[in-house]
Amino acid sequence: MVAKNTVLTSDEQLKQLDNSLVVIRQQIAAMKKCLDTKNGFMIALKHASTFLGELRTNVLTPKQYYELYIMVYDGLEYLSTFLKDNHPNNHLADLYELVQYAGNIIPRLYLMITVGTVYMSIPDAPVKEIMNDMMEMSRGVQHPIRGLFLRYYLSQRTKDLLPTEFHDNNNNTTSLTGDLTDSIHFITTNFVEMNKLWVRLQHQGHSSERMKRINERKELQILVGSNLVRLSQLENIDKIYYKTKILPTLLEQIIQCRDVIAQEYLLDVIIQVFPDEFHLSSLDDFFNATLSLNEEVSLKKVLMTLINRLIDYKQRESTGDFEKNFKNLTLENVFDRFIEFINKINELKPDLSSEDYSSILEGICKLSIAYYPNNYDNINCIYKYAIDKFNEVENNDNNLKIERHWKLLLLVPIDGYDDIKLFLKLDENYLKFFNLQKTSLKRTISLEIIDKFIENEVKLDNCEEVEKIFEILKSIILIQDDLTIKKMGLKGSKYGESALFGSDSAIAEDTIDSIEIVLQQEKLAKFLHLISNKNPYKCFELLCQVKKYLQLGKSKIKYTYPTLISIVLKLIRKLNLIHKIETKQQKIKVSNFFKFISLLINEINELSNQPSLTLNLNLITAQLADEIKLIDISYDFFIESFMLYEQSIIDSRLQYQTLITIISKLIESKNMIELNIDNFNQLITKATLYGSKLLKKTDQCRAVFLASHLWWIIKEVDDDSTTTMTTMTQISLKKDEKRVLECLQKALRVADNILDVSVSLELFIEILNQSVYYFIHGNDIINVKYLNGLIELISNNFKTAGEESGTSSGTGTGTPLEVTYKHFDRTINYIKEQRGIDERFQQIKLS
Repeated sequence: MVAKNTVLTSDEQLKQLDNSLVVIRQQIAAMKKCLDTKNGFMIALKHASTFLGELRTNVLTPKQYYELYIMVYDGLEYLSTFLKDNHPNNHLADLYELVQYAGNIIPRLYLMITVGTVYMSIPDAPVKEIMNDMMEMSRGVQHPIRGLFLRYYLSQRTKDLLPTEFHDNNNNTTSLTGDLTDSIHFITTNFVEMNKLWVRLQHQGHSSERMKRINERKELQILVGSNLVRLSQLENIDKIYYKTKILPTLLEQIIQCRDVIAQEYLLDVIIQVFPDEFHLSSLDDFFNATLSLNEEVSLKKVLMTLINRLIDYKQRESTGDFEKNFKNLTLENVFDRFIEFINKINELKPDLSSEDYSSILEGICKLSIAYYPNNYDNINCIYKYAIDKFNEVENNDNNLKIERHWKLLLLVPIDGYDDIKLFLKLDENYLKFFNLQKTSLKRTISLEIIDKFIENEVKLDNCEEVEKIFEILKSIILIQDDLTIKKMGLKGSKYGESALFGSDSAIAEDTIDSIEIVLQQEKLAKFLHLISNKNPYKCFELLCQVKKYLQLGKSKIKYTYPTLISIVLKLIRKLNLIHKIETKQQKIKVSNFFKFISLLINEINELSNQPSLTLNLNLITAQLADEIKLIDISYDFFIESFMLYEQSIIDSRLQYQTLITIISKLIESKNMIELNIDNFNQLITKATLYGSKLLKKTDQCRAVFLASHLWWIIKEVDDDSTTTMTTMTQISLKKDEKRVLECLQKALRVADNILDVSVSLELFIEILNQSVYYFIHGNDIINVKYLNGLIELISNNFKTAGEESGTSSGTGTGTPLEVTYKHFDRTINYIKEQRGIDERFQQIKLS
């Protein structure tokens, strides 16, 4: 044995452990050998006492001591089995007295418990007397670790032998065998004594070893908690008995010990091991106890454990079983009890940290949603408490630390309800509390709300819902100075102008949006698609309401207004498909849709320098107006597009691209041709003129010959004269042969003036292709003579170019001229192929 209070190093402790394990192993083997030998029982007890003596050490850590204990337990288990199988009843009573004469208290008590529990298992044994005797004798070991393991052994040996039935007090047998009351007293007494030993361990040794003691206590805590597990496993205990008899005793001991580790751990064990019905029946007692705990105990941790347990229970049980288990409990009181507890906290613990307070409110909010999902007043009440607490700490420097907790509280209804729209039923307290938060936090929560709606494709179909949700989303709509980046700082960066704004050359703003704002606004734009109503006119009203909020974003409308416009255009198409734009009144209603779009486009143009965007939106709208035969509206949108082209499109390349788009949209405006040709002629004349004024000659040439299609437009319609299959018939909507020729001739003159021969020839070939198109479709001026002359012109130019470069056939290997010649060759081959289809092509000279 090592001297008392000797402090060993880690290596010395391991050596001591190994030596003790060797002794125990040897003595157990000797004990078993003696037990198997006739008349060797007393010697076996001597060997048992010897290996039990190794448990008297006080130099090992709890983990090392546990290794000794396990090996000793196995040895005593063998002895216990031997006693049960080989000793008559009367001999066990004598033996129980005999082992108590062992020289040392540790071997004496372990042997007494071993024999005593075997004695308890026989019929007519004085169980109650033995229980009381063993409990009383165990008080003799007051060393924390040795005493804890001894009592743990007592608990293990007796767990299946304790009385499990209540008996009448007048029953004579009760005084001998005991009843369930005695079992409860036995376990609770053992728990109280073990807890005292466990707490006492904290005060052992030098103050410098405080953390070491804390770790050792945490290693030993399961021994103390095992008593509570035993209590919870006793049958025939109902929630009333638990509330009146068991819980008060446990809580009294927990409160009196005043130890933080013990109080937190033991309350957690009580919550985990006893049935949920017991907790719900004793909420008031539990709450009152938590208010009397050590100030350093985490009230949040204890309460959140209880709340999560109750929530899991509600989710685990079916509705029928849940109600059946609560015949004697008024469920409506559960939330009220928590609220009463919050009031007590405010009164008795006004200094409770905001982090803990918000976490408790978060848990109660989750519990209310689980138990009373349709009672929104409960949630409103919680946010009222949150507002009051927030205002108390508004000027506190620690506000930054609790931001995460406020966020979690605000997200509870978002994540808690199966249908996220239900959180919109909350009253103004939620919004008030939300608006108290920092902009960054409000923005984060808003984005999570948007994600939830988009993920679940939840539609918003009435004004109240739209108003409530956008009051929250204001945080990502309004301008945020902290998310802007100076233009000068972006020069050359990966988030430059072209990345954010396209190729517009002029940006009027001094700052541009960060990539974070761009992503936020893109997400908001996706969210707009969830604004929906089966009635298109009511849906339009919702979009008008949304516009009032989006316009607060000022320059950021360039991200959201286009989506809003596309949704309105979709509504117009929907009305058109179901034939609801026929009467004058219906057309007036739909015209309001277009007025709304015009307003949106104008605001985009005023608040953000995005001419390409606004011009394209005008063109798309003009095209749709033409489709539904509102040609005057279509004309107005085309005029707006032309004005933007003249005033704002400066870059020459962008001018060409925009003009091509305008030409394509005009070609598709077939209803305007049929219903108001004068307006159409004005537009196409202007478009052709734009093409002739482009800066680059190549762009000018292509724009002019493409504009020729504005004077020669064909519409394909179903031919109803055939009954076997559907065929398409071409109807000429506009044929102006002279203007077509003028455009092609103008394009030829421009191409001829280009100095680069290969570029000039490429344009000639493109004009030839356009001419072949008109020839096929019956333009009398673009005839065989015209095509022959154009082919001859191109051939002569190739010949001249070849002579100048010194190559045959006007081509050189790998040169741009060779690529151009291949293009010409493909065109000639096409004309040859057409000779087999259209005899007119026979007259075209190809050599």
